[in-house]
Amino acid sequence: MAYRFYAMDFAFYNSMGLYSFEARCEMLKEIGYDAMHLSVWNGERWWDVKKLSDVKQKYGLDVAGVYVVLDLSVGESHPRNEGIYTMLETIDEGSTVELAIQSVARHIRPSDPAGDDIAVKWLEKALEICERRNINLLLYSHLSFWVERHEDAVRLCQRLNHPNLGIVFCGYHWYAVDGEDIQATLGEVAPYLRQVNLSGSRRSPLGFGNVATIEPLDVGELDNFALLGQLKKIGFNGMVGYQGWSEGGDAYSKLSRSLKALRDMDRRLDEHPHWAELLL
Repeated sequence: MAYRFYAMDFAFYNSMGLYSFEARCEMLKEIGYDAMHLSVWNGERWWDVKKLSDVKQKYGLDVAGVYVVLDLSVGESHPRNEGIYTMLETIDEGSTVELAIQSVARHIRPSDPAGDDIAVKWLEKALEICERRNINLLLYSHLSFWVERHEDAVRLCQRLNHPNLGIVFCGYHWYAVDGEDIQATLGEVAPYLRQVNLSGSRRSPLGFGNVATIEPLDVGELDNFALLGQLKKIGFNGMVGYQGWSEGGDAYSKLSRSLKALRDMDRRLDEHPHWAELLL
């Protein structure tokens, strides 16, 4: 089965500014992506999601999801955190929201289960809205954030055991934080896995967080062909995205190269699935 592909809007950010919403959609449609993706960040721009209702009609694209960042160290009632609740109440029913939890308290470090109770309290309130409005809330693991490892997301999903709560597998953040035993990681994530995004990457102090680069999907040391093969092996059938954060340069060119790479990897895996079976 061929995957459907989306692009996160991270690729449209650079040191000179951000491409307009309209230009982003037009480029993605012309390049050939199946869906677009929107970043709302800290919930302070939640009203941007109103533009998503017309994306299918205007541009012929689906909406893969909306990315937001939760930071409870500034307080649950902070406008940017309250803005996420507001967004959940106003976004189209049936939408997908990807949630990166940056911090739960200033004294709690990344991946520390001591923060679970704080996060669960916020998530329970959010999931009440999600259940009522049929919204998928997906935990997004992120280097240096409190939910830093995919195992952290699994721990929260197991505790809450809610049908509207799932996980995004982020290829870059797995590679940058750990990069070990992809079979075991995906096996643990599989019951909750709803969406995937991938990046080309190589370990370098010049990369994001001084850990690893984020690059188009046709370059880098990270073997996305083998990673995609493992996703097929566990039966993942959702959409696969290109991340593209902080790459800069000509967005159209990098988006085109990455979609070409995704389609070629997908074709090779369908024709030769055993090629992705690496010897450990």
